[in-house]
Amino acid sequence: MKSNKKLERELEKESIIKEINKAKTDVRTAENFFQFVSDPELVDVAIYNLEAKKSRYRYLIKIAKEKGIKKSLKESLIEAIAK
Repeated sequence: MKSNKKLERELEKESIIKEINKAKTDVRTAENFFQFVSDPELVDVAIYNLEAKKSRYRYLIKIAKEKGIKKSLKESLIEAIAK
């Protein structure tokens, strides 16, 4: 029984980290769209979209902190090398 809870927490951690990584990618995509848009009507769309993506990213980070989820050193190193 104890191992089931540990497995559930590990799966939840992986799921949240996966969502955070997706949200980070979504923010970058929205930033790129904002940088390249020139039509005044699309600028408003780009700003709204970027702010929404940033808001979701901040929310997921907050949830991760509340649950005590942190990246492992290995994950951090892999991310740093990939940049």
